Amino acid sequence: MKRALQITYRGMPTSEALNEHIRDHAAKLEHFFDGIVGCHVVVDEPHRHQHHGHQFRVRVDLHVPGKDISAGRTAAEHAAHEDPYQAVTEAFEAARRQLQHYTQAHHAQYRH
Repeated sequence: MKRALQITYRGMPTSEALNEHIRDHAAKLEHFFDGIVGCHVVVDEPHRHQHHGHQFRVRVDLHVPGKDISAGRTAAEHAAHEDPYQAVTEAFEAARRQLQHYTQAHHAQYRH
């Protein structure tokens, strides 16, 4: 990655184990497409509900030449997870799918 990976935690303490999980996923994305110039991951624990336990949301913002890719689920989609590791995995999978669409379009543009 041309710029450092940034990880932001909101509403919860920083976790070195979760940081490592995020770094692993970011490295896999970079192997998939080496043109990523920046990656910012936000891990959010918006509300601690007594009856529902911990809920986590993750957003992955990728910066690639000519485009910004943002992946994750909004609160309106009620996609918070009780497992922050699963939330990270799903956000990175969504980012990978968007990155795949970007690379296909990018390659098609240069074939013509």
